[in-house]
Amino acid sequence: MRNILNVNSEFPRYWKHRRKDQSILGMVQGSGCCCKVCEASYLCYTRGMEKRRILILSLTYCALFVATHFVNKYVLSVLKFQYPTIFQGWQTLVGFLMLSLLVQTKHLPPLLEDNTRTEIALWLPGMIFFVLSIYSGSRALSKLPIPVFLSLHNLVIVISCTANLVLNRKLTSVFSYAMLMILIITSVAIGKSDPLFVMDGYVWMCVHVLSTGALGIYSKLMRGRLKLDSSDRLYCNYLYSVIVLTPFSYLSGDALEAVNYPYLYFSEFYMGCIMSGVFGVFLSINFIRLQESDMDSSYISTITGAAKIITSLLSLLFFDIQLTGSHSFWLLINHLAAVVCKDSSGLIDVRHRGGLVHLTKQNAHTKEYIRVPASS
Repeated sequence: MRNILNVNSEFPRYWKHRRKDQSILGMVQGSGCCCKVCEASYLCYTRGMEKRRILILSLTYCALFVATHFVNKYVLSVLKFQYPTIFQGWQTLVGFLMLSLLVQTKHLPPLLEDNTRTEIALWLPGMIFFVLSIYSGSRALSKLPIPVFLSLHNLVIVISCTANLVLNRKLTSVFSYAMLMILIITSVAIGKSDPLFVMDGYVWMCVHVLSTGALGIYSKLMRGRLKLDSSDRLYCNYLYSVIVLTPFSYLSGDALEAVNYPYLYFSEFYMGCIMSGVFGVFLSINFIRLQESDMDSSYISTITGAAKIITSLLSLLFFDIQLTGSHSFWLLINHLAAVVCKDSSGLIDVRHRGGLVHLTKQNAHTKEYIRVPASS
């Protein structure tokens, strides 16, 4: 975990490696020995190291994804702590403190260092969508099994591709369009075939999908206009969530009802709440590292889909889940369609802390990049 978080205070980790690689390559070129052979050997070595680093990031992401959802489900369903304002407020507080600790220990560069109040105010709608997303997600996960929760979460891909079609006027491929239709159809079929259908859980899941999709759309709209990078936005989201959810826990009555919670003095409850926040913040940081790497956006989507499948399968071993044949079939088709579906937007904004350039991926299939000067 330390290797994933250890970054230079001015540049992301991969930029630091790239500068080091270029200096070593310059030494090889100026050594006077078989330059072409040395360059070819060195390039093969660096490619191998990059593939190894991406593999480590991918495996770490899958492990954190499984751990985060398992701990959340354990606290919400097994321990039955169904007070989302308190649970999410505690989670985001732990996340905020962890980010602050990582900055103090130099594992992360300073956050919100060169940003004004205007920049933070522009991100206010994003923070609102984030709070609504985690609140509704907690409500939905407490009512729905993990495979159902993750399969319905794939509808965010449909929202993302639809927004890309409307905002950027880009048509997705016929194959991706077919996969999007399968995602919609199977999502409806999952609800129809659920042997333990709970209307409240599906309603909150719809709110979660819409708010998560709205957060992604707003992030794309603010691309190029907002100087906050992904780590700064995550920091703002956590801080805003703590500020909003703390008083709301009293207004909603959760704080008063939680006093009578039967497992209030159990160590498993406190360990679950703490680990939920820790796993959540490391999962978010790891995903940011994946986005900042040279990895294609379609590969990142594949990793996310694979993590959902692994989590769904493992949840069958640890949690009591009732499935029928038709229900299992629709869940499987939904997850497979999400893995192979490619979001044609492929627009991943890589903002470097030095304010150098943006590399905006034009298309996930052509792998073309446009170099855009960063705004001052």
